[in-house]
Amino acid sequence: MALYHFDMRDDDRFYPDDQGTELDGGIAAARIVAFATLTDYIQGRLPETDSARRVAVEVTDGDHKPLMAAVVTVELVPAYSELPG
Repeated sequence: MALYHFDMRDDDRFYPDDQGTELDGGIAAARIVAFATLTDYIQGRLPETDSARRVAVEVTDGDHKPLMAAVVTVELVPAYSELPG
């Protein structure tokens, strides 16, 4: 089993994972946990303003070496007709 840390970043707020999680399955398993953690974190959280908010789960190994990040931008827009692009 390998140890992975799943640190949360919500715009300028940082929540370190000091304990980490031991996983079988290597980086593929860490990827699944990263997206599940991100999904759990943003569910039910409404943006405080209309401006975009960047939320990320930053995955590091047991030595806190960066491996990857799962990132989402959450934004409230007035109407579908006003979506960019």
